[in-house]
Amino acid sequence: MRFFSFFLFFVCTFLLSHSTVLAEENSRGIVLSPAFQEILLDTNDKQRDFSLSVTNTENSAVTLRITVFDFGSLDESGGVAFLGAENDLSKKYALASWIRPEKDVFMLESNETKKILVTIENREGLSPGGHYGALLFRGEGTNEEGGTSSNSIALKQSLSSLVFVKKIGGEIYHLELKESKYENNPVLFQDMMRLRFQNSGNVHLIPRGTITVTDPLKRIVGKGVINEESAIILPETFRIYPVALRTIAPLFVPGRYTVDISYRYDGQEAFSSATFSFDFFPFPATLGSLILIAGLGWYGAIYWRKRSKKGKKSSVTDIEQSNAQ
Repeated sequence: MRFFSFFLFFVCTFLLSHSTVLAEENSRGIVLSPAFQEILLDTNDKQRDFSLSVTNTENSAVTLRITVFDFGSLDESGGVAFLGAENDLSKKYALASWIRPEKDVFMLESNETKKILVTIENREGLSPGGHYGALLFRGEGTNEEGGTSSNSIALKQSLSSLVFVKKIGGEIYHLELKESKYENNPVLFQDMMRLRFQNSGNVHLIPRGTITVTDPLKRIVGKGVINEESAIILPETFRIYPVALRTIAPLFVPGRYTVDISYRYDGQEAFSSATFSFDFFPFPATLGSLILIAGLGWYGAIYWRKRSKKGKKSSVTDIEQSNAQ
């Protein structure tokens, strides 16, 4: 079935997350846990073992086959693709050839749980840095058209567990903010910003940081936390991180606002920073200013009208007094 991977691209619907990942479950009652494994491999380690738990909560037995794939970044939104076609980048960070599950095919009785031992072999050719593979579980009997025999899982219901390996001894860490995008509205504060990061190193990273927004009076009026979901960026890729901005002080001062971005990656002590500004005229303040200007204009017009009438009346009185004399 390996040849099938040359044409197969799976788009994972979950974001890569360093936090606890919930068990993956399909509608037929097969549960795989965990959906995410991170392995640290020392140069002196001959191998590293971990286990996956598979449970059949269906009413009948099922036979599952395990297939191993490399995976990489599908796009800048955080999706991943299982890779079969060879290219320089996928070979550089490949892991599938070094993953050995204890069995390729196994059966689960109804309501049975099995632990599947998986070994990462630290053989020659596994270079220092990051390597990424996935174990795909699908029903034995799934055909190439997606049909199934009884007691098997359809291809669209396949389960996967991602494996992130970091081999010590030559890691390169480098995270850079390449672009910050803020759709400014001159009168309405926008509560979302998008940051585009580049990981030019050879290991996966988890960006961290904060965003602060200050008004012309130097008050901090908005804040945001970068990557609250602990989403991973793979090596030699770009990724866009949306950041929600929340207001923490009233927005009433019109003028130029400043955005300060402070970021790092997990494991780094020092922060990098970036700054930009935008012009903002808060709607309540703008509306209030317009009302004030209109009020002052109206008051000024009435004042000058009254004064003009008073001046004319005074002139007429002077003329009448002059004629009387």
